[in-house]
Amino acid sequence: MTDAGKRKIGILTFHKSINYGSVLQAWALQKTLQRFSSDVRIIDYEPIPYDQMYGLFKKASSKADCIYNVKILPIAYFIKRQIDSFAKFREKELSLTNHAYYSVEELEKDCANFDTLICGSDQIWNVHARDCDDSFFLPFEFQGKKIAYAVSVNNTDFTEERCDNQLREDIRDFSAISCREESGSKKISRFIDCKNVFTALDPTLLLEKSQYDEICSPRIINHEYIFLYNVWDGGDALSIAKMISTSYKKPVYTMLTKKRVKSILKVEKNGVHVLKMHSAPGDFLSLIKYADFVISDSFHGTAFSLIYEKQFISVNQREGIDDSSSLRNDERLVNILETLGLKSRLVSIYDKDKILNLDYIDYTLVTPQRMDIAKQSTGWLAEKLA
Repeated sequence: MTDAGKRKIGILTFHKSINYGSVLQAWALQKTLQRFSSDVRIIDYEPIPYDQMYGLFKKASSKADCIYNVKILPIAYFIKRQIDSFAKFREKELSLTNHAYYSVEELEKDCANFDTLICGSDQIWNVHARDCDDSFFLPFEFQGKKIAYAVSVNNTDFTEERCDNQLREDIRDFSAISCREESGSKKISRFIDCKNVFTALDPTLLLEKSQYDEICSPRIINHEYIFLYNVWDGGDALSIAKMISTSYKKPVYTMLTKKRVKSILKVEKNGVHVLKMHSAPGDFLSLIKYADFVISDSFHGTAFSLIYEKQFISVNQREGIDDSSSLRNDERLVNILETLGLKSRLVSIYDKDKILNLDYIDYTLVTPQRMDIAKQSTGWLAEKLA
């Protein structure tokens, strides 16, 4: 084994997703690990579904795919800009391996060049996710350390057909495991019959806002505004944004993303300004940094609101049925907000009085608490790397 500061560390995560949280957590974990090693690489692995998930157009294998491709034509130029901006970010800011990989077999062959492999963060162990495949469980022999850092299983409960004895043995082969949510730690502990699963902060929350300023774009909107970042097509976040906009007397801005193509016309018709030319990861940071208020149904939308010390709400979206029993109750949002004593910031469309009478978030209390927890997480990581 090499000296501690010279160990070769490989990170396996969702770095190629066209998703702001995914690429920024990869960057954050890379930056954190560079405190412990001078040779940290993100393994340039791409699951098979990525072309279909993140390509500009869908493969026309059904009538629905053809209809989608026609609908996206008017904004295809802007979506292509977003895809290209992510590629530029990865090329400039991520220390990628020299080769791209597309299978477990390819990974197994070249991973022998590393001293330590770290899987995480993000939903790489959520077996319901389309881009979660066996590779993220490192199902092969490896002479160094296998560490899972802040992996998220989200709604996986490990009773799924895919969660068999082989998967259990693959996970048990890790020398150390941490999960991003307390509920996930408990699920993994039960599945592998191990009590040593640690609950760690998402990598994005390990850093201070000054570190993100290194990659943050200049201010985009030169007046006061509310930033809406929702990843689900449901209209609850939009309805809540209109409430906040009326109350604060400020306009609402959002970003154009491929995932929300279906709802973008509805958003524009409801008076929300859609930023079509600003879609890079640095733009996402800028729009949160300079916002007067943030509304999001996304874990990382919430995370960066915390990092940039914004007044915000996290929207508990409905699954589509028009009643409170259909609320998603996203474990990722619930966990981080409960941890920081901010559970009241998780609201649904049924919480109008609560939304319009929010208490002020005192970041002189919240940020030191977050950084104390971050210190525990980096301490765990340092211990397991040693």
